[in-house]
Amino acid sequence: MAEAHPVGFQWVMEAKRRGAKVFHVDPRFTRTSAVADAYLPIRAGTDIALLGGVIHYILDNELDFREYVVAYTNAATIVTEEFRDTEDMHGLFSGFAEENASYDQSSWQYEGAEENISPQDTETQRETAAGLEHESHGAPVSGDTQRDETLQHPRCVYQILKRHFSRYTPEMVERVCGIPQEKFLELAQAWTANSGRDRTSMLVYSVGWTQHSVGVQYIRAGAIIQLLLGNMGRPGGGVMALRGHASIQGSTDVPTLFNLLPGYLPMPHHADHPTFDEWVDSIRHPGQKGFWGNARAYAVNLLKAYWGDAATADNDYCYDHMPRMTGDHGTYQQVLNMIDGKIKGYFLLGQNPAVGSAHGRAQRLGMANLDWLVVRDLFMIESATFWQTCPGDRDG
Repeated sequence: MAEAHPVGFQWVMEAKRRGAKVFHVDPRFTRTSAVADAYLPIRAGTDIALLGGVIHYILDNELDFREYVVAYTNAATIVTEEFRDTEDMHGLFSGFAEENASYDQSSWQYEGAEENISPQDTETQRETAAGLEHESHGAPVSGDTQRDETLQHPRCVYQILKRHFSRYTPEMVERVCGIPQEKFLELAQAWTANSGRDRTSMLVYSVGWTQHSVGVQYIRAGAIIQLLLGNMGRPGGGVMALRGHASIQGSTDVPTLFNLLPGYLPMPHHADHPTFDEWVDSIRHPGQKGFWGNARAYAVNLLKAYWGDAATADNDYCYDHMPRMTGDHGTYQQVLNMIDGKIKGYFLLGQNPAVGSAHGRAQRLGMANLDWLVVRDLFMIESATFWQTCPGDRDG
């Protein structure tokens, strides 16, 4: 952050001057490490073990901000009897399908909310961003959802979390991450001591997390820590994502992802959502709390922003003018389509797939098979020169 985000890092240094403690976890010793109160070198790719260790430390010592956890998280909500954790399934969760290496999540729902769930296959979720509809609570929360605010029920989320992270001991953290136990405990103790009713702590991560194949799990584990400590939605807390390029965060906020509209509304599918009501009903579910409970209002506002006074209730707010998806139009499917000759031309803006996306050789093969390619960038990047510098990748 000191090197890549110096404007923001000045406020970290200001906080440090006022007494905040700064911990830096990184495989490399950098300029950030040099000014941190403590530097924790970590083996690349082992962050989940470190985060899991902090979660274990919080739960094992009952250091969570209990009132916050009960009021503002799903910790008290009871999960169905069908759910099985990794201890019971040899490292997998219940619902795993070997034939396509994906999960049927029906056994993961809340007790009493099962009837509100509309099962969708993994492919449909990927194509339509439908999986986002449960992000706020994990599943729709209705009046029938079962809760135990003492957090003692063996199937409440809190107890499931406690069992799941019981293995992440300081000894395991040291063995997996290479971080001495005393250094780990210094971090865990400072994080918990500076969180709670009177204080908050902030977690800052960068694309070094998101570019791992399990980057989503890294970020979710970090969010679990911040929720347990009451650091979300409060001044000085939160999870700050440092971005390496303006289009990274913008791809979801603006958005430029193929399956999202502004406001994180899923793109309509030509076959599944022929009418405005069917599209909105696919987003909104009975009893859903928070953002998704107002999905219709957000959808109407978006269409009126697009078409102004022409968008009225009589014409479904010009919904018929909306583009529709026909399938998976994501970047990796596009590469396969390039290799197969289905895509003839490509505009490349703000990305460098020749070296910056998974399976770089496939990316270069795909671009080499195009009839034309336009690269717009500030520099002569590898995606503009690969055809000269990697001639072997263009063959067969």
